[in-house]
Amino acid sequence: MEKKNLRSPEVEELSEQIGEFIRYWGFKKIHGKIWLQIYLAEEPLDAAGLIARLGISKALVSMSINDLLGYRVILSKGKSVRGTQLYSANPDLMEAILGVLRARERKMLSRIQASYRQVQKAVSEVKKPLGVDAAKVEQLGELIDSAEDVLDAFLDFKQVDLSIWSRFLAPSAGVKAP
Repeated sequence: MEKKNLRSPEVEELSEQIGEFIRYWGFKKIHGKIWLQIYLAEEPLDAAGLIARLGISKALVSMSINDLLGYRVILSKGKSVRGTQLYSANPDLMEAILGVLRARERKMLSRIQASYRQVQKAVSEVKKPLGVDAAKVEQLGELIDSAEDVLDAFLDFKQVDLSIWSRFLAPSAGVKAP
């Protein structure tokens, strides 16, 4: 049986670019690289397959897989014939993206809101001057509320008709095996 070249320069370059893009959004570069390998694979991959394709440690693969599973960007697909856990990319890309936003950005805005309330409370107490403009504190509160509204609206985005994108977002993505 002929062994396939699992590390083509073209896929490695794309992997680097996806990794950089994912890193821009606050994830680790390796998350994007692992996701791409799993997404492009002809069949679900196990950790050993990812190690071979990316040339990274088992520990890094294990930690990264757990992170990606937590965000539902990848899914467990049962066991291989060798008994290893297999993974595939979540075929519903919008679910994965919106799930990440729900998990991360919602928490981030909640922390911002909690910190803001502490400042707002301290400013309203004359006993504790902070050297800040109370009107600007209130404006900031409106901005934070608006950011939460925008996030909520975006998270409802899935209700928008995406039929034009179905070719790219569908589980098979319209890609036929050669």
